[in-house]
Amino acid sequence: MNNIQYTILGLLAREPLSGYEMKQQINNRITHFYKINNNQLYPSLSKLEEAGFIELQAIEQESYRPPRKIYRITPSGIDALKSWVLELPEVGDTDTFLLKQYSSWLVSPDALIELIQKRKEQHERMLKDYKERISSFQEQNPDVNHPIFSTISVIEMGINFEEAGILWCNRIHEVLMQHTLANRGDT
Repeated sequence: MNNIQYTILGLLAREPLSGYEMKQQINNRITHFYKINNNQLYPSLSKLEEAGFIELQAIEQESYRPPRKIYRITPSGIDALKSWVLELPEVGDTDTFLLKQYSSWLVSPDALIELIQKRKEQHERMLKDYKERISSFQEQNPDVNHPIFSTISVIEMGINFEEAGILWCNRIHEVLMQHTLANRGDT
């Protein structure tokens, strides 16, 4: 399966939707971090239905209108989505990570804590790598018209991104730990 299909499952895990409603949800909730074209939606729905991850329900409308088609996620669709959410994406694959986080409410906080810790470790490794790379370039103290200046600016952006990722992981970890402790009665 691909990210588009998992995104559709993530939408349907929240509520049953028609194709039109899915397009609206994608535009309102997902487009700001992941793009799905309208021509990708219906073929993906067909594949998910063939795989048994979703089912189509026709709801009769007024006599002159065709039945409204509503898609629902199946238990096997929920299981597939949960398994996917718990797989750590490749380093640098932020789109997939964000899509997985969109459906992270389906998995246990304890499992999510472990995933967030692994993601933080990815960010820390990348941050260390960026900092090692940038120090040798900065020693050259290039002029702004030199190609190395541009290299440094790109690496600095990478450093900022990794630091932001670490901050986010720390915050989510703290929230998940507070929730876990509160549910265990340890607060």
